[in-house]
Amino acid sequence: MPPRISGRLLEAARQLVAARAADDLDEGRLEAELLYAEAAGWDRVRVLASGAEVPDTAVLGTFEALLLRRLAHEPLAYILGRREFYGLTFEVGPGCLVPRPETETLVEAGLAAIHEHPRARRVVRAADIGTGSGAVALSVAHHALEVQMFAVDASSEALAWAGRNRRRFGLEERVVLLTGNLLEPLGEPLDVVLANLPYIPSDEVEALPEAIRSHEPHLAVDGGADGLELYRALCEQLPTHLAEGPRAVLVEVGSGQATFAADLITSALTGQQAHSEPDFEVRYHRDLAGTRRVVEVRQGY
Repeated sequence: MPPRISGRLLEAARQLVAARAADDLDEGRLEAELLYAEAAGWDRVRVLASGAEVPDTAVLGTFEALLLRRLAHEPLAYILGRREFYGLTFEVGPGCLVPRPETETLVEAGLAAIHEHPRARRVVRAADIGTGSGAVALSVAHHALEVQMFAVDASSEALAWAGRNRRRFGLEERVVLLTGNLLEPLGEPLDVVLANLPYIPSDEVEALPEAIRSHEPHLAVDGGADGLELYRALCEQLPTHLAEGPRAVLVEVGSGQATFAADLITSALTGQQAHSEPDFEVRYHRDLAGTRRVVEVRQGY
């Protein structure tokens, strides 16, 4: 009897686990279903409903080709060409970091900082530094009509993906894409700065999953000796790029880095206001795993 779709997908899930491309059988089964859906032009619900059917030969051939790519640890998002993030579907591929669920914490905190800013009834000028696919900048702009967003990345290849997504969501007039070093390309003062810069210490990069090490851009992962190298550089630039009056800086960090990042930001802003009370409010936002994932420093709210 020819194999049924469900049987081939179970076998594929076991292959993914054996190749360490999936952590367990449940994850492997989910990825196999998504790959088959891509091959067939279906959604996942139809794949599940069709489990007892014999797969179409052409569809099966396409599925096997996609599966081989995943078994070689190419990121699933690259194979599918998209990733869901904060309720939106982003186009992604080689040259940009795949958006992670924990980064939604930065979007959530950033939206609150913008909505609660004293200028919120007019225009809040914000920047997303290290924008990659544009996930943070575009998600914020989509949900905050009062924001004028600047999205900056050192990689023109990553910004090409951000440009595709900006067109996808119709945000060309409200999101400006800029190539350059952190805040340097920005010519006007900012009310809110968001940043998701590489924060993995250099000696830990080799321990990351192969899908990240071999396929995602090294530039977007390696944060230097202690993971905070680029955040130090960002903080050096903050005093000349932040607006006078109410402002906020929010950064995503790794486990154990939150207090150090907060000290970097407050030190940079204290130096700017050496003769007055700095009136800082430091907040830590935890992701779904309980990690202090986002550091927020507000001043003058």
